[in-house]
Amino acid sequence: MTINSHDRNISNSKTPNHLILVPCHGIYKRGDPKQRNSWHLANFQIQGNDHLCFIEHIERAHAELEKNPNAYLIFSGGETKIEAGPISEAFSYFKLYQELYNEKVDYLKCTTENYATDSFENVIYSFCRFYEVHGVYPEMVTIVGFEFKRDRFLKLHLHQALGYSVSAVIYIGNSPKLIDSSKEEEEKYFKDLRNAEYNNAYELFKSDWYGIGHKLSKKKISRNPFRRHHGYEQVNHKLVNLLRAMNQSSTSLVVEEQNFRIRKTIPSWNEIND
Repeated sequence: MTINSHDRNISNSKTPNHLILVPCHGIYKRGDPKQRNSWHLANFQIQGNDHLCFIEHIERAHAELEKNPNAYLIFSGGETKIEAGPISEAFSYFKLYQELYNEKVDYLKCTTENYATDSFENVIYSFCRFYEVHGVYPEMVTIVGFEFKRDRFLKLHLHQALGYSVSAVIYIGNSPKLIDSSKEEEEKYFKDLRNAEYNNAYELFKSDWYGIGHKLSKKKISRNPFRRHHGYEQVNHKLVNLLRAMNQSSTSLVVEEQNFRIRKTIPSWNEIND
């Protein structure tokens, strides 16, 4: 795993101030988690054995949690797959987390966020969930996910869309693992992966910061087959304008205007807990 860390000043308080976020990418069924058929996977997740990365994400998140008394772990991901039924990605990861660590799971230091349908929602909904539990927003964030998504999370979601200081963020990333593949096959796979990340996600979020344009909105609808809706605005009053705006689709002609309008409604993260 590749780690990008920064100097940290974590206050020695009883209330957690450090979010450990695991964006979920699949739904665990049951059985041996290292076996592909124990997961609901998309076709593009098969060649790289993405499910093995999911297990590593859980393991690394647990390790980070154990060494930080001020941290709180959130698994984030909604009920995205019709074939799995109304079971969230986050809940399935949590069940696996319980299987892997049994009595070592500290239920006062972890929970799920069950509504996110894309990576930006993973971030902002987990901030909201953190606030629901603790009454404050995180001063530090550790994200455990795929390395090829690093720039999307840091540059676009946290810095561009939310104005959250990336100096307060640690990103721990790993990469898919091809088995019994030639060097040429691996090179092609990772080239295609980078291109897909840019064309299908990075480029879209670069111009549509909050996922309200047609293409990203359509993706979110397809990933919410059971039509679940969160209630985060009921508690997160300082983010209510952002949360409401994210539920309103916009045409490509007005997305850029909306980006800046929505951005102005987000309070300074340095002052939001005052």
